[in-house]
Amino acid sequence: MEFRLLGTVAIDTESGGLALGPPKRCGLLAALLLLPNRPVPLTALGKALWEGEPPARARSVVQGHVSQLRALIAEAGGAAHGVDLITHTGAYELRTPLAKVDCARFKELVRRAGAVPDAAEAVRLLHQALALWQGPALTGTTVGPLLLDAARALEEERVGAVEQLAQAYARLGRHERAVAELSAEAAAYPLRESLAAALVLALHRSGNRARAVERYHHTRRLLAEELGVCPGPGLAQAFEEVLRDVPPAPPRERPARATPAETSAQAARLRPLAPEACFETPAPPTRPVVPASCPETPSPALYPEPSSPAPETPAPETPAPAAGPDAPSPAARSQPQPPAPAEPPSAAAIMSLPGARTARGALPRPPGGFTGRAAQLARLDALIAEESPVCLVTGPAGVGKSALAVHWAHRNADRFPDGLLFAELGGFGARGPADGDLVLQRFLRCLGVAREHVPDSAEGAAALYRELTAGLRLLVVLDDAASSAQVRPLLPAGAGCVTLVTSRDRLGGLVVSDDARPVPIDTLDDVDSTALLVSVLGAWRVAAEPAAARRLAGLCGGLPLALRVVAARLAYQPDASLERMAAQLQDGNRRLALLSVDDQGPRAALGASVRHVAPEDRRMLYALTSHPGGRIDLPAAAALAGTTEDAALRALDALAGAHLVGEGRDGDWSLHDLVRLYARTAGEVSGGAPAGPGADRALRRLVDLLLHTCLAATEAAEPGSQACCALPPGTWRPSSQTEFTSRPQALDWYADQRELLTRTVTAARAEHLHAQAWRLGILQWPLMVLRPRDEWCPLLTGALDSVQRDPHAAGADGESRVRALLGWLLIEQGRLPEALSCLEPAPAMAADPVSEATARINLGMAYARAGEPRPARTQCLRALALAVRCGHLPTQRLALQHLARFALDGGRPEQALTHARHALTLTREEEVVGRAWLRLQSGQALWDLGRTAEALAELEESAAQAEAYRLDETAGQALELLSRITGAEEYAERRAALAARAGEGKRRA
Repeated sequence: MEFRLLGTVAIDTESGGLALGPPKRCGLLAALLLLPNRPVPLTALGKALWEGEPPARARSVVQGHVSQLRALIAEAGGAAHGVDLITHTGAYELRTPLAKVDCARFKELVRRAGAVPDAAEAVRLLHQALALWQGPALTGTTVGPLLLDAARALEEERVGAVEQLAQAYARLGRHERAVAELSAEAAAYPLRESLAAALVLALHRSGNRARAVERYHHTRRLLAEELGVCPGPGLAQAFEEVLRDVPPAPPRERPARATPAETSAQAARLRPLAPEACFETPAPPTRPVVPASCPETPSPALYPEPSSPAPETPAPETPAPAAGPDAPSPAARSQPQPPAPAEPPSAAAIMSLPGARTARGALPRPPGGFTGRAAQLARLDALIAEESPVCLVTGPAGVGKSALAVHWAHRNADRFPDGLLFAELGGFGARGPADGDLVLQRFLRCLGVAREHVPDSAEGAAALYRELTAGLRLLVVLDDAASSAQVRPLLPAGAGCVTLVTSRDRLGGLVVSDDARPVPIDTLDDVDSTALLVSVLGAWRVAAEPAAARRLAGLCGGLPLALRVVAARLAYQPDASLERMAAQLQDGNRRLALLSVDDQGPRAALGASVRHVAPEDRRMLYALTSHPGGRIDLPAAAALAGTTEDAALRALDALAGAHLVGEGRDGDWSLHDLVRLYARTAGEVSGGAPAGPGADRALRRLVDLLLHTCLAATEAAEPGSQACCALPPGTWRPSSQTEFTSRPQALDWYADQRELLTRTVTAARAEHLHAQAWRLGILQWPLMVLRPRDEWCPLLTGALDSVQRDPHAAGADGESRVRALLGWLLIEQGRLPEALSCLEPAPAMAADPVSEATARINLGMAYARAGEPRPARTQCLRALALAVRCGHLPTQRLALQHLARFALDGGRPEQALTHARHALTLTREEEVVGRAWLRLQSGQALWDLGRTAEALAELEESAAQAEAYRLDETAGQALELLSRITGAEEYAERRAALAARAGEGKRRA
């Protein structure tokens, strides 16, 4: 097992590379490998995985990726290789031998190369080190600042190793090899003076003095033009050596021809090192001390740059060739000879042609009615101050990417004195992507290259294009790009050039290879949507129906293309009302048709986007349309498609890259309404419904996933409680599901997924999945108990209707359980007549003693609240007897708890204390909810009995447990009693803080 960071982040095993998954997981692995065998804090991981501030759920996102990585490493036999992923408090650590990490091996080989005195051995070690590089470091990861800085640092070390290799070749006297190693790097980093100085010396020492002088002056001009500085001491000293024509130092003497035995020994010594051998510690070498003095930069007056060549002098007349058997005859010599083919002009000659520096491509006319986009325009304005920026304007189909790019280009054309180039790349058009070679040839002709001088090869044309644009201030607009590979040959080389690329794809490859800066563009808000309608319809018409205009914006999803189609339809119907158009669009089956005019509209634009994704990703998109709406997390997407989470994540990343799904900051996804409508109809027409067997059961799989997850969450939130229902026959079991380790985690999941659970119950009822719908309704009871005064009753009223429609629920406990829970909530909301009507039939419907006991306890509560203590106590005593008979301790404890409550309300504290303490003996330590409430009752009873010290101890314990486990109502009552008994302000302050926290939590929910 080996880890690779020098190129695409990967884990290689004997059986091949492991499928790591999405960029965030690759980024997490890279961040851990950059600091191997050391705990990496979550704060650092956040900077690695997110470009800006990490989202609120960053911890859970990291935990999910850590879990997947740990499983991946374990399945690949990581333990046998000494590899393990360790969890610390607030940090993670990847333990691995350093020999298994390519960047660690690279650094060690470079260190050893610098320590060995033998230049040939240094060359061998450096070649092995540089061979570990397979592309730009950390490719395939996210673009967080930590990883970007790390990639730049690794690249700096790679270039340093190349310079060290050139020095080793120079010590061997092989200066031509030093030139070969340095030339490519100097072209990539033209402002790096150490590279330029080494190349100048290598060229001079290999006999190319003229090229050495030319390289020095080329670098000097760049430093002056780009940075406004003169060459530093190192480069100046190299140039001074060239001018003095100092001969190169003689190479080391080569040994005499080796004997066969010596040759074999040398071959063995030159074999590539095994990864583990890279970390051998050699003896420390002795190095000569080099003085640190640097000469001043040579004065341009003393060392002038070569100017234009001197006037040519007539060459001496060439004598006639001697006669011979191969010599041409005098007659042949007298015949006119065809002219030699003309050499293609150099880039400098081309740029000297009139008009060559004023390239003007056919930029489309400015978009009419352009509105909004202030943030994106400001972002583009800021980016052009950088060196040769590549700006990626990306977003979904119809969102206005091209309009933004063209609008900005027209507004800023004066900033580019050398002109602009525009190309429609047709990445998502019906005719397919434009031919990149033809686009490049057109650009060259715009730059003044005659057709006959355009190189035939794509590589030659690209090289000439880069050379021509190197000194220009040029704007290049590349609209509707299909891929990063289509864009790269069209990127200009000048530091003053700006490239503006639009695409429906994220083009992450350009971010990695060319440091491109994303400028994402999303749908318009209501204000900008209304402004767009005003630009077409006029202010008076929109002002007459402002509410209808807002509805239109919502039905179009803020998509500019859809809004323009609506505005065009209304413009042709001056008497039609906006409200009537909104009513027509309300029909989802007709909306896409109404939003299409000729070949324009969201349907055509979305169709082009969908056609460009892989079939498996398309099937995932069709599956997502069965989601009831809102945020879609990874387990839900996998369930809808009937696939694994890894496969679902790959498909979701591809769809998000094509802007067909929206990716949230918390690691979830969403579908735009128009995308949902299009995908639903497209899936039906193409037969490309959700992937996997039983494709028509996507919603059923989602419901079954949520049922399994609710059962796990209930077990964590209320350990020891009896399951309120069994899963229906034939329930689908997901390949993986969320695991809960604590009550707060389970309750947080319930609160976070509440909207999805409610929508799914509604969707299940609409699809007649009644057996699943009522179960999914009542399985949310832990959150209902925590927040009983929230609006739960409509959900449970629907569940009651479903359980009555479920043929398999007849004669079972289903209806009794639903009535018991709904009745209790009605009691908590003060709706006593409805509660009694709901609860009174429940005990007789129960088929299980525990279900009957639960129904009787809740019915007793209703009687007590209605001022009827006798029937209330009777119901609880009967419930206690049922629970004792079947030996169910939690129900016994619940009945005793309510009996204690009735005794306290009736002025019988001694009896209340007896019931409460008996109940405590039946309650396990992990049943914190019951214990906190029973200690509250015990404390109140002791206070009523005058046993103040004991009462304070019980109440303190109750308040502490309730606060720790977020039992706000119990904690509030305990703190109120403590405040009343002691008069201490501490308890009042704690209670106020509790109320504020509860209010904030309710607002978030």
